[in-house]
Amino acid sequence: MADPNRLRIIRALGYGELSVSDLADLLEVDLAKISHHLRVLYHAAIVTTYRDGKFIYYQLNKELALKRTTGGSLDFGCCKVVLGE
Repeated sequence: MADPNRLRIIRALGYGELSVSDLADLLEVDLAKISHHLRVLYHAAIVTTYRDGKFIYYQLNKELALKRTTGGSLDFGCCKVVLGE
């Protein structure tokens, strides 16, 4: 969570699954940087992936979200991310 772009990615994924290019366009951040942040979030088990043809889609880890979601926000203890606003 150390980078503001990771929080922006989590907020965007709070609306639903997105590909790397979708996130890069939406957040106006370089594709390589988005990919790097997604890799960090993936290894931290905050996001999961699935493949549809040649595209990989990212979504919030549903198990984590079920454990950590309260009142429309994702609570990590150190910080809270409001989803769907």
